[in-house]
Amino acid sequence: MTELQQLFLFYTIIYFVIKGAIFVCIYIATIIIEKHAREKRKLLQEYLNKKRTKEEERWKVAYSLYDKKQKQSTA
Repeated sequence: MTELQQLFLFYTIIYFVIKGAIFVCIYIATIIIEKHAREKRKLLQEYLNKKRTKEEERWKVAYSLYDKKQKQSTA
């Protein structure tokens, strides 16, 4: 192998090593970002469920009165 071919192979190997390292870094960053996003989504869902429950309790009387009124008007 000539010196130029060896140099080419050396730079090619360096290129693939760097490319692989960048891929691994991006992959790890994606996993970390996804983990945080799942945690935030879980917290949001818990908050929304609590909020819905509170609203349901708050308007329970109004809806029951409305239902009674509707039943009386149709009967």
